[in-house]
Amino acid sequence: MLARIGAVRYLGEDPGLAQLMYQAHLDVFLTSLSSLLHAVALLETGGIKPAAAIPELMQTLAGILPMLAAGEDLGAQLEAGEHPGHLSTVTMMGATADHLVEASEAAGIDTDLPRAVQAHYTWARSRGYGAENWSRIIDGIRPYA
Repeated sequence: MLARIGAVRYLGEDPGLAQLMYQAHLDVFLTSLSSLLHAVALLETGGIKPAAAIPELMQTLAGILPMLAAGEDLGAQLEAGEHPGHLSTVTMMGATADHLVEASEAAGIDTDLPRAVQAHYTWARSRGYGAENWSRIIDGIRPYA
């Protein structure tokens, strides 16, 4: 019956896991939309109109999946607690987050989203994880952080 409306996947005995998976999808979806519009607002301060900005920014969104697929198996690395820093590091990505906060402040646009991202990298850097992969920030997001 359910196959008529979508792919059926078993997530475990707890039926609440289906709702949790749905919420996780919404997490990725909504934060992606917010970041897209934050970027548009940033570009508008430089005189770039949304119609010109969106095609450029969509290239970045489209490039995320191939970028992640080109590296190691992120899920397996997270489960193993491995965060090799040979493709990117907390320090590098954290510096990028710092620059985005600074650019947002200078442009006079809302800084809540970039500050939230910056906080993840600040947490990881403050604990000496600078040379590890950006994925190390998950430890600051998890409930036992």
